[in-house]
Amino acid sequence: MDFAQARIVESGNQLHVTHGDDSRLYVEFTMEAIHQTFESEKEGRPIFKDIPHIRIHFPGDRTKQIFRPVKFEDDYQGPADPRRFPNQWRAFDAQQEQVQTGTPIEHWGPLTKSQAMEFKAMHIHTVEQLAGVSDANLGWLGARELRDKAISWLAQAESGKEALRLQGELEKRDADIEELRRQVKELASLAQGGSEKPKK
Repeated sequence: MDFAQARIVESGNQLHVTHGDDSRLYVEFTMEAIHQTFESEKEGRPIFKDIPHIRIHFPGDRTKQIFRPVKFEDDYQGPADPRRFPNQWRAFDAQQEQVQTGTPIEHWGPLTKSQAMEFKAMHIHTVEQLAGVSDANLGWLGARELRDKAISWLAQAESGKEALRLQGELEKRDADIEELRRQVKELASLAQGGSEKPKK
């Protein structure tokens, strides 16, 4: 079994250990109406309070899930949830759909629409999440092959990123050269027109 490398992270004057990468998790913030027992007894009617909660799914694992109130302060267990998952928190705070970072699984070519829906049911919403699924959670037929394809596709995309950057630089250089040629022609025509002596 492959374990993530432990890292010691300093937060103020506290140290804590992290294992692995949060980018593969499916994280969702929700507002939950929580029954307030003391206030309900005091008022003689049910009283509820809206409290933000976090739900963390582990891609490929249908049973492992964390659901708890949002942690707003850094502590010995790690950073505050809004700081740990800033993109999802911003979307939740702005009441927008909380989209996971990465290539959406339904836009990945090797999958059929039904396969993409099956992956979403297993909390795998991006190709990056599929690539990060552990062997223990790949029990169905063809799962390892698809995970390996995702890893390979991401590696190709990473190497292709440099090629795209270079292509962009070459296109800009070609445009600059074409502009310089146009300017040289313009200057040459001006010089040619100005070098003729007026007739007497």
